[in-house]
Amino acid sequence: MVRLILKLLCSRWRRQGSPASRIRCGKREAGEMLATSMGKNYYELLGVSVDSNAQKIKQAYRNLQKKYHPDVAGQEGHEYTLKLNEAYKVLMRENLRKEYDASIGEMRGNYSSSSLGRTSSWNGPLRPQGLFVDENACIGCRECVHHASSTFIFDEALGCARVKLQYGDDEQKIEVSVDSCPVNCIHWVEKEELPVLEFLIQPQPKEGFGIFGGGWERPANVFMAAKSFNKQTHNENHGRNSRASTVEEEETPAQAKARADASRKINMEAASGLFSRFWQWQNKPFWGEKEE
Repeated sequence: MVRLILKLLCSRWRRQGSPASRIRCGKREAGEMLATSMGKNYYELLGVSVDSNAQKIKQAYRNLQKKYHPDVAGQEGHEYTLKLNEAYKVLMRENLRKEYDASIGEMRGNYSSSSLGRTSSWNGPLRPQGLFVDENACIGCRECVHHASSTFIFDEALGCARVKLQYGDDEQKIEVSVDSCPVNCIHWVEKEELPVLEFLIQPQPKEGFGIFGGGWERPANVFMAAKSFNKQTHNENHGRNSRASTVEEEETPAQAKARADASRKINMEAASGLFSRFWQWQNKPFWGEKEE
């Protein structure tokens, strides 16, 4: 009978899981996350994309803070949440976020590096200007490719040339290739303007009706489209800055102190709790034994 009762109690314990086992699981997971966080950028640490807005960043931060709180994940959770705090403070402030993005080589917005695909790369260090081919005006003569084949490439599918490698050839070849264009569709543009122009000149799917579909389209004037795009982006950034200035810190100094105190408390209770449980077990009467 005693064995049956013990068996039932043990099976129930295994099904429900003890608080201690859940805490140990949380600690183990926090330890793994802390180890894998080494070398991750702030976006990867929070599990968000580089073009995430403030709301998504805040939600991801809150979820991870709850999951790896020291009361749940122990000391390793405390260390991990400190990293989360650092990432959150940078990504929630537009000026700090811009500096951070530049340091890791990321671009945000509708023309992020993940969505480009047909953009040019740079040979050597970045220079003040780069080459851009207005594919709307290109007639497919291939003269630029003939004179500077390392810089330009001809897209057979679209029937026009584009830049594949900025400064892929020496300056003399590049100058000849630009001058050889019969319709003057090759332009020197500021390097800050280049990603937007290269994105906007890409054919975009056009909405269509019926069985024929919509096909593809480009802006008629890519330079005017780039100005409108930059203006819209500027307005969005200005609005985001205004909202960010009113957002208070997610963790106040008092909360940070409470977190540190909780971490110290966990370390102290870890040793005393183990001894206490062992002492209670030693003094607990066996089955059938009467307490004095």
